[in-house]
Amino acid sequence: MQLSNFIRRVIFSTAFISTFLVFSISIIFQYINFENDKIHIREEFTQIKKEQIKREVLSACNLIEQKEEILINSVKEKLRERVRQANNLAKSIYNENKDTKSKEEIELLIAKAINNINYENDKTYFFINSNKGQAIIFNKNIELDSYKDVWNLKDENNNFIVQQQAKIALEEKEGFLVNTFVKPNSKDNKQYSKISFVELFEPYNWHIGMGEYLDEIRNNAQNEMLELISSVRFDGDNYLFVNTIDAQTLVFEGKKIEIPATHPYKNLFEQQLKAAQNPEGGFFSYKFKKINTIEAYDKISYVKKYDKYNWIIGSGVYLDEVENELIRKEAVFKEAIYLQLIYMSISFILIIIGLYITSRRISKFINININYLILSFQKASKENKKIDTKDLTYKEFVSLANDLNTSLENKNETEKKLQDYIDIINENVITSSTDKDGIILEVSEAFCEISGYSKQELIGKPHNIVRHPDTPDEFYKEIWEKLLSGDIWKGEIRNKNKKGEDYWVYTIIKPIFENEEIIGFTAIRTNITNKKYIELLSITDDLTQLYNRRFFNSKIIEEINRAKRENNNFSLLIMDIDYFKQYNDTYGHQQGDLALEKVASVLKARTSRASDFAFRLGGEEFGIITALDKSKVIEFANLIKNEIENLQIEHKASKISKYLTISIGIVSKEDKDIPSSDDLYKEADDCLYEAKKLGRNSIFIL
Repeated sequence: MQLSNFIRRVIFSTAFISTFLVFSISIIFQYINFENDKIHIREEFTQIKKEQIKREVLSACNLIEQKEEILINSVKEKLRERVRQANNLAKSIYNENKDTKSKEEIELLIAKAINNINYENDKTYFFINSNKGQAIIFNKNIELDSYKDVWNLKDENNNFIVQQQAKIALEEKEGFLVNTFVKPNSKDNKQYSKISFVELFEPYNWHIGMGEYLDEIRNNAQNEMLELISSVRFDGDNYLFVNTIDAQTLVFEGKKIEIPATHPYKNLFEQQLKAAQNPEGGFFSYKFKKINTIEAYDKISYVKKYDKYNWIIGSGVYLDEVENELIRKEAVFKEAIYLQLIYMSISFILIIIGLYITSRRISKFINININYLILSFQKASKENKKIDTKDLTYKEFVSLANDLNTSLENKNETEKKLQDYIDIINENVITSSTDKDGIILEVSEAFCEISGYSKQELIGKPHNIVRHPDTPDEFYKEIWEKLLSGDIWKGEIRNKNKKGEDYWVYTIIKPIFENEEIIGFTAIRTNITNKKYIELLSITDDLTQLYNRRFFNSKIIEEINRAKRENNNFSLLIMDIDYFKQYNDTYGHQQGDLALEKVASVLKARTSRASDFAFRLGGEEFGIITALDKSKVIEFANLIKNEIENLQIEHKASKISKYLTISIGIVSKEDKDIPSSDDLYKEADDCLYEAKKLGRNSIFIL
């Protein structure tokens, strides 16, 4: 056999097989990529839609909450304004008649004047009680002729209604309270939740008040919100729905139900109810028809329970859209494969004819073309560029290069998508990676944004660059112990950014293993700063910015348990401003509030340690919890007492100093001797009483 024939046969066979394999591989890779893309498209579409419907439901819940808050605040303002007007009217009647009429006559004039006040289209009414329990106006009736004793009147929660009202009037002059009470002229004798405002009427030691029933407020709000929710549409036919937890349908298929009825699909409602049991809400899947159709489609919904109204609010999205998109893409893909097969067949024919006619020329240049194609493909793969076909001699190689370019384009497109996802995570998820010693190796852009540091400032630094100075060492010791044992740690961490501002993150830290040995850690965080700020507002006294009484009730138990657990000392200081009532009478309540703020600033400045906590317990009473022992706490208390007197707040009505002073009662115990929180508070209060007996501006310690 001649060498030229052998070369032609080898070249022909090699070219034929190579071309066939390249086309086949290209088609196989395209098919694999397409199948992978189908999975990714379906998952991505579903996830995006889940996030969308969850966002719509949470927005509706937030809107309802805002509407509720606005309504409650407006009702409070209305009640406060009306009670103050009534009180001013009572004072005016009293002042005009006190020198000419008897007490009984003036009382009757006041009661009639206030009881005759009416507001158009408003069911609110005034009540008046003495601070010793006598009803003056009760359920719109004047009770002066008969002594009606309501001191022990209770609501359905066993709260003493009039006693609470009197306490607010006497201790705070005015204020709000919530209890339950029957509606006047009601036939069902059922008690309804009611918010009331009371104000002290000093001439007769009365309190005047007005309340409004919350169910009537909320009924109006609910109707408005249901109208709004039923009008919401997004992504075409998608809508919000609302049911009650007892299966009453309020908004169904995007329409408000004027007369609520039982949910028409029992099994579907049970799925909603089960998913809504999760405090964060939940997803569930089912089949359901679209609006104005009878055909059922796959659908996924998210629901969340709104506890105040016992509503289940939800929204769903149909999944047939993604299937339609996948069918369209599959048809395009099959058409492309079909065209490639046609082109491959044509190429094969051309190759056979070309090899037969130009075998000698092919023999000469075949190696040049192959080598050029290989080098071009390698370069194009590394640089993500197309193969330049202008220097290829034969069409077969050009066709092969074009197919390779198609594969490269698919590869580049996949890599670009992957990089886009990485960029999204980098910009929106707060992540970091460290070595096993806590040295930062990598951070996301979201981490840089919340911390205020650049990547250059963070990488190579220990992770405590953002550590808050008030966080105790024991907190981080517990984290390290858990991580080094190979477990995942989850929890809330308080940090400080580059500007010195506090921020809070919910953090999940996971160890990274290599050959069963920890080589570093990866952390993912969620910004919860706003949530922590709201929590702080709930435990803070509005006027003084100290912790409030509610937080004191839980914190004292927590710190007692900590002292016993860690074998520490525990000290409780209870303090009162001396002759503060006389101060208010002399200078007025506005100056009294300023005095309280100045006293609070001293307490706040002196409780900067992690183990110290300052509280406003009510009126002019303050408290401090500290881990100082008996000898140090006396020095600590004297320092506070002297600093407050050194504020030089003028107090002409004081009997012990020309300036505002305080008296302090202290209980200091070792861990084994600490009693219950109630006993501890009583002992401290008794010590305060002893300090006052000593002449005030004094300290008494037990």
